[in-house]
Amino acid sequence: MLSIATIDTSTAAPKYAKERCEDKCGNVWIPYPFGIGSNCSVNEWYTVDCNSSTPYLRALNHLEVLGVDIENQTVTVNTPKISDCSQTDSIDLGRSPFFYSKLQNKFVFEGCGNAVMMEHGSLITGCSTTCGNDSVSHTNNCLGIGCCQTTLPHHLKSYHTNLTSLETLGDSACRHALLVDKASYSEGRFSVANDNSYVPVSLLWTLSDSDSEKLSCCSYSLSRIKVDMGNGNSMDSWKCIYNVFAESKGNPYLGDGCHCK
Repeated sequence: MLSIATIDTSTAAPKYAKERCEDKCGNVWIPYPFGIGSNCSVNEWYTVDCNSSTPYLRALNHLEVLGVDIENQTVTVNTPKISDCSQTDSIDLGRSPFFYSKLQNKFVFEGCGNAVMMEHGSLITGCSTTCGNDSVSHTNNCLGIGCCQTTLPHHLKSYHTNLTSLETLGDSACRHALLVDKASYSEGRFSVANDNSYVPVSLLWTLSDSDSEKLSCCSYSLSRIKVDMGNGNSMDSWKCIYNVFAESKGNPYLGDGCHCK
């Protein structure tokens, strides 16, 4: 079970959802600006459906929500695995307020050969592996022998992968190259080459000017931030920035969501 945020319930329970809205689906906390059901989120993109105790983002291909990180402003979701034996394109986040997070994800390639990540036809990152007949790949030893990894230069809306095999080895196995949540992969919770059809990825969530009018940061300041989109481009978003002089817990995106420690 992926754990994103630690909720302290040692004193009075802090508030995470809007009034008359549920704040938890199964074992996953759903804090505002996300919300379970209609009229509980900041906008329709943040609306979560809770089906059989499992949360899904209604407007984003009904992706399963694994956790929401308020501090890093990310939501971790299950996305379809990409390989040269099946899907080679990511889910296009298009006009949604979400980006593939450059800080919380890494690009991982498991297989023998080369993997590059493309954005609108341009190369943005990639890595290569060396393999032998007895090569074994382990997530805790992804250092170029049957497995390599690298970071992202900026946030992404979509990407495409190109995979090239080492033909001299006659390798016919599927190769897998995709973005994956750093914490999940580094802790060895799974291998991208296993039988799972989905892998966790973290999405940066952004808030527009109209969204900011629906926020009341408690013990925090509402600040405009820049989101790096590459090639010198950026977009504005909003975030409740923690006040270093305030000792509080809870959800900073609700006016009554903070409680003194």
